[in-house]
Amino acid sequence: MPELIYALICSDLIIDKESSSTSFIRTIEHAVVPELPATLPSIYFASLWDLESAGDTPFSVSLILVRPNGEDVTLGVQEIKPGGTMLHKMNFQLPGLRVEQEGKHVLAVAMKTDGDWETKARLPLYVFQNPGT
Repeated sequence: MPELIYALICSDLIIDKESSSTSFIRTIEHAVVPELPATLPSIYFASLWDLESAGDTPFSVSLILVRPNGEDVTLGVQEIKPGGTMLHKMNFQLPGLRVEQEGKHVLAVAMKTDGDWETKARLPLYVFQNPGT
């Protein structure tokens, strides 16, 4: 079964063409907006998966925004077909994420092989309103 090594959100990332190393620019845990509802600037969800014990079994990864009121919004789903590599980087660009409430939002990362979705990480994204900006 695939294993999530890390997951984070940041405002930008750079992938080196020669080494395939990733640099994460300005990790994000909160956003301040002048009014609500608001559209956040583009952000990235980045993750690294260990496929060593995955074999050839495909699996799916979903990214879900859980709003402070508990409402879930699916932001993306990707199917992964392991192909002989031990590591798999998965990056989602989230352009214009819409937020309607102040408070703790959560980006939930879930994985599915044959059965039900299993949450692997929950990344908080706090939204604060600052009407004085």
